[in-house]
Amino acid sequence: MPDRNESFEALFLRSKESPSGDRIVSMLSAEAGIVDAFVFGGPRSSLRSSASPFVFAKVFIYADPVKHYRKLSDLSIIESFSRLRESYSRLWSASVIAELIIKTSGCGGEYAEVLELSLQALRVLNDEEDEKADMTLLAYLWKILEIMGLRPDLERCAGCGKKLAFHDGGAREAITGVQYSAAHDGFVCDSCGRDGLPLGTDELDYLLGFSRGSLAESSALHADDATLSSLKGIIYYISQKAAEGTLLTLMSQ
Repeated sequence: MPDRNESFEALFLRSKESPSGDRIVSMLSAEAGIVDAFVFGGPRSSLRSSASPFVFAKVFIYADPVKHYRKLSDLSIIESFSRLRESYSRLWSASVIAELIIKTSGCGGEYAEVLELSLQALRVLNDEEDEKADMTLLAYLWKILEIMGLRPDLERCAGCGKKLAFHDGGAREAITGVQYSAAHDGFVCDSCGRDGLPLGTDELDYLLGFSRGSLAESSALHADDATLSSLKGIIYYISQKAAEGTLLTLMSQ
């Protein structure tokens, strides 16, 4: 008979109540991907209170192959990210991350890479000021899109393939009419699209910065309100498209 006990490190993403009143938690692990497990015990149960979203822990799971369910038997907390709950903007950003991971079943299956990037994002959100939450989330989503193979090419038009009117080395050429086109799933020149989300020189600089820098470096970037709004419009749209549906947390802002 196969061993019914499992243990691995996992990040808790969601906690919800089942129709029968039991709690079900969803976790991301490098080995098993998204794992759902029951957590039994009353409201005062220490295990139940510890198995909360954004806790990273070594978990001990009992798997019943006959009844086809998993039960969380115990856990040992590694990181708790307790400061996330002190700020709406930081908690909201962490919630977007969790929802995207769940909606995409682990962002395409690169579980170890997604887990490491998600932990990096939570560390930045937990340790830095509230003002850095927006840039941290945008940089995280941009990097996740690369992991999923869905990040648009910044160098060539998705419609005709010609080089777009900018480059990332040496003196930059002027940008005219470059935009994100939903129809082409990418950035296009002014000849291939006229009703998409515009991409200016400032937005380009930030997207290139997100691509190259760490999340901690990206969190330190500053953008004016107009540029930040434009970046959110582009990155949030592509992220929801990657999730193949509405990310409810994004819609709640």
